[in-house]
Amino acid sequence: MTLRMFIASAATAAVSLAGVATAAPSSAAGAHAAMNALGGRCTLTSTHHCIRGGEFCPRASYGRSGWDAVGRRYVCKGSHTHPHWMRP
Repeated sequence: MTLRMFIASAATAAVSLAGVATAAPSSAAGAHAAMNALGGRCTLTSTHHCIRGGEFCPRASYGRSGWDAVGRRYVCKGSHTHPHWMRP
């Protein structure tokens, strides 16, 4: 189990036990996550909203996955100098 999966599992368990929906950091990889209205996690942009397909992503996130507000998975790919969030 990777560190990210462990942290996500622990955060989900803590939220379900406490019954409180709070924002929780995703991982040491630098991606930030927030709880959306459905209780899922989304990857936040630098302007603190959930990612959307086609948006620019940080070069440091190249090759990594992110999730939108609905729970769809996106991968940061394309040009190495100007990557975008795209469907895998």
